[in-house]
Amino acid sequence: MRECWVDNYYLQREQALWAVPYPIRVLVGRSVYKKVTTTLYGQGVGRYSSAEVESFRREVWSSFNDLLEDVRETTASTESKAPFWVLGTAEPTEADISLYSFVASILSAQRYVGCSRVPAASQIDTI
Repeated sequence: MRECWVDNYYLQREQALWAVPYPIRVLVGRSVYKKVTTTLYGQGVGRYSSAEVESFRREVWSSFNDLLEDVRETTASTESKAPFWVLGTAEPTEADISLYSFVASILSAQRYVGCSRVPAASQIDTI
């Protein structure tokens, strides 16, 4: 939400409201912006600066990467391309589903209307 309606407001407004006449698009876009920023502030996410959000983002991706590298090293796999699970179990768990869903949503957002829409997602290092 923050990347779309706060960091890339004009791009999001033009994409989401392209069918609406321009004067109405400006008014509706401003209304959506106010609602989104109010909601983000109420949830606590909107209280951080852009630099802090970027720091958190990099920390989360780094933690995911470290976790998966550790699991890959400890998993007794004869093939380097063999699948492995987040908790090191023989079968997938809810943790695998949650992590996959999170990663897939970020990477699919990268492809939504091009990489310029979600610039931070295009800088993700792959494992």
